[in-house]
Amino acid sequence: MSSDILTQLQTCYDQLLTQFFATLSYLSQRHPLVAPDPDPTDPFTNPPSGLSVAARAGEREGQTSQAVSPPGDAARPQAAKSQTAIVHPGPEDTDRAPFPLRPVAPRTFANAQRELAEDLVLKGQQIEMLISRLPGIGKGAQQQAEDIRVLADKVQKMEQERKARRREMKEYADRLERVIMAMSVNVDYGDDEGLNGHG
Repeated sequence: MSSDILTQLQTCYDQLLTQFFATLSYLSQRHPLVAPDPDPTDPFTNPPSGLSVAARAGEREGQTSQAVSPPGDAARPQAAKSQTAIVHPGPEDTDRAPFPLRPVAPRTFANAQRELAEDLVLKGQQIEMLISRLPGIGKGAQQQAEDIRVLADKVQKMEQERKARRREMKEYADRLERVIMAMSVNVDYGDDEGLNGHG
């Protein structure tokens, strides 16, 4: 019984991991791409105010892009240049994702979120129910030790009974062998010899 429950638990945990992966994949690929409003007081606003973003090499199909200074940039005062820094975007901003983004409508995305969350909750409840059915759950250490002792006594008695049955089976086999050997010795072949003599 407990082995069946453990097998079901393992299956449920595998299914839960699969659901987690599917949920994360859906949320990361189907979310509506809505850019947040820029916050001028946030230094991490992308791109930060007052900063120019440097171009990266290695665009698709080997094309390269370089940052080109606007006309008249050389004529700007040195003080204005010192206030402008260069930001190099990371790979998360420039590299293409391994899976294409396919955003859906906000209402569809919200409904899918709710369904995925309900599926995860149901699977978690199923796992909790299986765990509650495991033997020994809710019992103290002394009670579990007593149950183990009782089971060990039952196993020992069954082993003794098995050995007794094996001895009994061997005795029956020996008796059957003696009966067969006695019957083979008492067989009379006289009639066959007489028939063969007349022939």
